[in-house]
Amino acid sequence: MTVCAETVRYDVDDHGVLVLTLSRPGRRNMWTVTMEDEFYAGLDRAAGDDRVRVIVVTGAGEDFCPGLDPEVLDGIRGGSRYTTNRRPQTHATTVPKPVIGAINGACAGIGLAQALCFDYRFAVDGAKFTTAFSKRGLPAEDASAWMLTRLVGPAHALDLLASARVFTAEEAHALGVVQKLSRPGEVLTDAVAYARAMATRVSPVAMAMIKSQVWRDCETTMEQARVRAQYLLALAKAQPDFQEGVRSLVEKRPASFGPYQPLNL
Repeated sequence: MTVCAETVRYDVDDHGVLVLTLSRPGRRNMWTVTMEDEFYAGLDRAAGDDRVRVIVVTGAGEDFCPGLDPEVLDGIRGGSRYTTNRRPQTHATTVPKPVIGAINGACAGIGLAQALCFDYRFAVDGAKFTTAFSKRGLPAEDASAWMLTRLVGPAHALDLLASARVFTAEEAHALGVVQKLSRPGEVLTDAVAYARAMATRVSPVAMAMIKSQVWRDCETTMEQARVRAQYLLALAKAQPDFQEGVRSLVEKRPASFGPYQPLNL
């Protein structure tokens, strides 16, 4: 079923994969307040949608998101306020379901900042990336410096952020900014196939817990991570997914997990 908002499409398939499509094709999917609000509303809806197990984010046409719309940026330069009550731009990291990027073209500025908050990224061969911030007289926005430093190391992060140079998907893959490269026309297909494998084979409870661990444990000590893992282990053993996971192993059959139910992660 497809639900169309003004700038973000919400399309869930029969395998439990939601494709969120950034869709301002007349403006190359450039970011606006409306797109931001609709994108986060789509993530929130997905978090509570029993049909959805994995989320894929892509762009309409030949671009992913080449940054903030210049008309919006010009208004900010003139003194207007971007928005009020803005969500943290790291919101995708808090959604209890995996978020997979299918970067189908230009990815820059706030578009790249959003992509860095996904859990895994596919990119089409030849796609162009740039952080862009320093060329506009801005610092690395939101958590993009934190993300890039952990993905590529401090020297490469400084290079990409301070120079704001354009780099291709091939270099992004070599550095670790993206995890998989796809041939032209195949990036969404590849990302959805990866997402479907997760959606059909893996416990939603386990995915939510592991995602929480990956994002939150990098901000803690090893001992804090160990203690939290023990808490999550006890929580997991009390869930139906644990019973089904073990039963399917004993009975030598594929597991059949129910929808994700909210937990105190």
